[in-house]
Amino acid sequence: GGVLGTMVFGVVATLIYSIAANRMEAFTRSNIGVSMYVIIALLGFGMIRLPLQERILEQEKNAGLLEEPVNLSSSDYLEQQLAMVSLGGLRSLVAAVLSMEAFDCFLISDWANLERRYNQITALAPHSDFYWDNGSWHLGNNASSSYLDNKRLSPLERREGFRKYIQKGRDFLQKGIKANPGSWYLYSLLGNMYSDTYRQPDFEKAAEAYRKARELGAPALTARKEFYALVRVPSKSREALELGKELFKDPRNRVPSLVTNIFVLENRLHVPEKDRIPFRELYPTDEIARDMMTAHLANSLRYPVDGLREALESLPEANPDDPAPDGKD
Repeated sequence: GGVLGTMVFGVVATLIYSIAANRMEAFTRSNIGVSMYVIIALLGFGMIRLPLQERILEQEKNAGLLEEPVNLSSSDYLEQQLAMVSLGGLRSLVAAVLSMEAFDCFLISDWANLERRYNQITALAPHSDFYWDNGSWHLGNNASSSYLDNKRLSPLERREGFRKYIQKGRDFLQKGIKANPGSWYLYSLLGNMYSDTYRQPDFEKAAEAYRKARELGAPALTARKEFYALVRVPSKSREALELGKELFKDPRNRVPSLVTNIFVLENRLHVPEKDRIPFRELYPTDEIARDMMTAHLANSLRYPVDGLREALESLPEANPDDPAPDGKD
């Protein structure tokens, strides 16, 4: 309440009006100027109570009842308004409105302004995983793909834009993690970004992100993601095999990619026969082994294939008269 509350409300109302009036022409002076006289008057009245209000706000921040004001250093008129909004309790509302503005930027491939809007949104709502997720996805996936597919650019410009925005997406997520160090979800998203085989993967960093996500309570499936990342780091083969064997103990994890990667790792590390998971435990029938190994050899995910061709060639020839594994012809 009070004068400062009225000031903040006036600023927010003007801000939302400006966006709704013409989101695609974001905050022109013509939209905002009409209300400026009102805001200036409110600010003048507010100066009378500002010292007292500041003391109250400081006490609330020290008690953990109020977040620090948004730190936005820019000459952008919108950002000056956002700094005022941070004095009130309307951050989430304004962040939601700005997310519509960011979506407009996405629709017209205005990536620079989209990045700027998401920096503003996350400054207002730093503890919302949703905004960090969306912003990193737009930058790391949509913007990077847009540059790569833009035929109006030279091949060099396309590659540079592709790489630049992949890194921007990762950096944006790192900022989110710094603001939310206890979020397993953001760590898992970072692992997904680093393990994307089509976007300059770094499987070691992916495995590290998934491991941290698991430590913070991520779902059980995250352990499988960590395994798949470790498999693709040659120096981590032994660590990968240990995790794979642990996962294999649960029948729910015995999917083809996990099973065959375990078999490949045992070949790569020259694990003695007595220390291996028995072949028939991995592959109950020759037909299942043949199908899984053939599919693995054709994978495009950069999984290793050590010893797989030799093992496949050593299997007995399939008998065309034998029924299919599911009992159907």
